Amino acid sequence: MTKKKIGVMGGGILGTNVTHFLSQYPDAEVILFEKNTIGSGTTAKSAATHCLIDDSVAHEFWSVRLFGFEFYVGLEEEEPGSAGFEKTGTLIVAPYEEYEDYILQAVDLTIASGYEAKYMRDPEEILEIIPDLKLDGILGAGWCPDDGFFDATMISNTLARKAREAGVQVLIGTEVQAINVKDGKVTGVETNKGHFDLDVLVDASGPWTKFNGKKVGIELPIWHTKAEVFILNPTEKLGYEFPVLKYPRFYARKDKDNVFICKAHLTMDLNNPEHAGVWNPDELPLTGGTDPYFWDFLSEELMEHYPRLLEASLDNDWVGYRAEPADYLPVLGETPVEGYVLAIGAGGNGVIEGPTIGRDIAKYVMTGEKSWYVKRLPLSRFDEDGEVRMVGLQK
Repeated sequence: MTKKKIGVMGGGILGTNVTHFLSQYPDAEVILFEKNTIGSGTTAKSAATHCLIDDSVAHEFWSVRLFGFEFYVGLEEEEPGSAGFEKTGTLIVAPYEEYEDYILQAVDLTIASGYEAKYMRDPEEILEIIPDLKLDGILGAGWCPDDGFFDATMISNTLARKAREAGVQVLIGTEVQAINVKDGKVTGVETNKGHFDLDVLVDASGPWTKFNGKKVGIELPIWHTKAEVFILNPTEKLGYEFPVLKYPRFYARKDKDNVFICKAHLTMDLNNPEHAGVWNPDELPLTGGTDPYFWDFLSEELMEHYPRLLEASLDNDWVGYRAEPADYLPVLGETPVEGYVLAIGAGGNGVIEGPTIGRDIAKYVMTGEKSWYVKRLPLSRFDEDGEVRMVGLQK
C-alpha cells in the first residue's frame, strides 16, 4: 500500500493535535517538523484555560469546546498528569445583560452535556467562591465546578509521544526553510536537516504562519495580537482555592500560590498598533516585554472588581503572540496551492479548538471530506471571489 506523505509544520498545541489524529490513519506517513522543542513558543505561554462556561468561543461552536474538554480529560484519566489538568472550577461574572444572557446559555449547555453548573444572582452565594470580589452593579455569575485549566506544553508533548509511538517521525530543532512547489502543488520541504518529499504540508505554525505562507506565495490574512500576562503574588495567602475567574475584559487563574492574569483576547483592537501588528515571534523574550498600558488597564479592572489583588507584588510577566484573522476565528483546510493545508488562526483559543482542528484536518487530508467546521472556516472567506493574493509562486 502506498502511503500518503504528510508533513506537519509546528509542534505546538495545534500541530501536535493534527499529528496525533493523522497517526491514527494506517495509510499516512507523517513527519512533524518543530524548529525548537515540542510545546515551546506561544504554546508554552498559554493560560490553557479550557472551561465549559466561558466567553472565548461562541455557542455556535459548543461541540468544539465540548470535544476538546473531554478529549483532554480523557488523556488525564488514561495517564494522570499527561494533560496537566487542575480542576478548580470556573466563575464567570456578568456585569451587563448581554453578557449575562451568554452565561445563562453556557450554563444550560453545560448541564445538558452532563456537567454541573448553575447561575447565581445572590451576591452572598458568589462570595462563597471568591470572598474578595467587589460586586457593585453585578447582575450575577455562572459557576461550573467541573472546569479548570490544563498545561498546553504537557499536552503537546503527550500527543507528540503518542504519535511517535504510532510511527510518526517527530523532528525537533528542525526548521522548514523552504517549501517546494511545482505546477501549483507542494512536492516537499527544505529544512536545516535536509530535504523531505511530501504530498501534503499542514501549516500549524502559530505566529509563524504569516511568514510561512509567503514561502508558497500566499499572503495569509493573519495578524499578531499580544497575550500580556502578569503573575501576581498576593502579600498574604488568599485563604481559598482560586478558580478560573472570567470577566468580559480579563481573566485569571491560579499559578501555584500566585495568580495568573491576562487581558481577554477578544478585547484586542486590530487597528491599535499597541495591541496588534505583525512581529517576528523569534524575537519574543522568554520573560518581560509587556507594555506599560497593560498595567494601567489591569489596575482599573482590579480596582473595579477585585481590589485585593492590587496589594499583590509582581512575581513575573511575559508576552506571547496570538495569531488570528480579523474575525478571530481559525482558518482551516485548502489553499490555492494544492497540498498546502491550513490549521491556523486559533489565536487565544488554540487549546480549546486544537482537538477538533486536529481531528477534522486529519480527516480532510486523508479522505478529502470536509467537516462542517472546516467548511465553516475556509481561507476563501476573506475574499469575495474566493481567491487570495498570490505573491511570486515558486516553480
